[in-house]
Amino acid sequence: MKVVIGIALVLALLGTLPSLSQARRALLCEEEVAIGLAQADPAHAVKPEPVPSRTFSLILNREMLNLIFAGRTEFYECQEVYYRGEGRRRTNTIKCQNATNFFTLDLSRFKFAKSQLNPEDPTDIKFSYGTCKAL
Repeated sequence: MKVVIGIALVLALLGTLPSLSQARRALLCEEEVAIGLAQADPAHAVKPEPVPSRTFSLILNREMLNLIFAGRTEFYECQEVYYRGEGRRRTNTIKCQNATNFFTLDLSRFKFAKSQLNPEDPTDIKFSYGTCKAL
């Protein structure tokens, strides 16, 4: 009887920890806003330009994120975000990056922000944000 109660308590505690329950997940994400910066003429200033929104899937754990869109996969290395200050409390957010892309995901509200930089052209920047749903 004690063993059954012990197992039930352990399972109840594991179910309440978000970091364990969200350790590996498949998500379907949709961009709500996507913009890019474009320079039509070198003499003119850089202007924001709307970019078509897209839907993509994510497979993530705390260390790696795979973004799958139109048969192409992007791989990101991830780390947890901590509050600044002496306590260094952990948030429920991860930040990920590869060579030119940056991706931040809030695991409690399933909101993301993604940016893409072109190292060859400093005016070629794309930014998007949106929401995700668990599959």
